Amino acid sequence: MKLRMKKNAKFAKIFTVLFTVAVMTTVCAVTACAAGGSEAAYQSTIEFFITWIRRIGMMVAFVGAIMFALAIKNNDAEQKQAGLITMVAGFIVAALCAASNMFDLFS
Repeated sequence: MKLRMKKNAKFAKIFTVLFTVAVMTTVCAVTACAAGGSEAAYQSTIEFFITWIRRIGMMVAFVGAIMFALAIKNNDAEQKQAGLITMVAGFIVAALCAASNMFDLFS
């Protein structure tokens, strides 16, 4: 019985390592240089992240607005404050991403 458990544990470790290697190979298989050179690749990567961070910020603001609306319905002051803080935090993240050209990232 113990021998079987040792074999199962060894199989699980090997499977975990192979699965992790396969996933990391798939995830990390990205071309390092685009047709325009490394600066263009850097710029497109930054723009990609800025776009998604702005979208996530707007989703956080939306969740905060929903929290605030539900708190108004229940007349709960703490939940109103939490909803407003969440909503404002989401808008701040979205605004910073929208103003990313002010930070001169590409020069």
